[in-house]
Amino acid sequence: MIDFAVLPRAFLFIAQAIPNTLFMAFISLFFGILFGSVIAVIRQSSGRFVNGIFAVLVSFFRGVPSIVQLFIVYNSLPFLLAPVISSFTGQTVKPFDVSPYWTVYTTFILYNTAYQSENVRGALLSVDRGQYEAAVATGMTPFAAFTRIIFPQAFIVALPTFFTYYLKTIKLLALVFTVKVVDMFAEADIFSALYNRRTEPYIADAIAYWTVAIILTFFFSWWEKKLRTKI
Repeated sequence: MIDFAVLPRAFLFIAQAIPNTLFMAFISLFFGILFGSVIAVIRQSSGRFVNGIFAVLVSFFRGVPSIVQLFIVYNSLPFLLAPVISSFTGQTVKPFDVSPYWTVYTTFILYNTAYQSENVRGALLSVDRGQYEAAVATGMTPFAAFTRIIFPQAFIVALPTFFTYYLKTIKLLALVFTVKVVDMFAEADIFSALYNRRTEPYIADAIAYWTVAIILTFFFSWWEKKLRTKI
């Protein structure tokens, strides 16, 4: 039977992990957008060979489940990083000494890079090419024309999808407990083990995720409207 008196205590326990979860999702999405934008620009201006290579890489990260990618990185990255860290620090670092956060950030940055490269590419293609050509014809440099005319419009087009993938990344981070990183879901699991409650912590966790989603939805809606008034 559900003990509703436990829910507030479980919620407060889980809330401790909200800042860390939001930060991990933000870093993953930020670098995903950054690298994805670079890939999108390269694919627009490159030949078939380079475009084909990126298309295959994007297809892989979009087609393979995140949990599989997480385990591939978790079981390989520490073995690559350990000797590098050892050479820089001058101390012997073994694979199991490497922080699991390296695994989390690497996995979810790659995940977001794949999706955001397609998002940004679509946004860039949605902007009328004639605006760029007209700006260059009037004496503006190609870089200035892109950053001051094309990119701001493309950013507004891509913004709703950025928000969608921020929320999606927050939820996908529930997988990181499998590599010993504590997020909101992991806190619920810890509460369940500590207090021998099997239902209440997960109900509280659902409420925590829902609350975060509502707050972020209002914030991003406000931000998007504000940006649209400036364009």
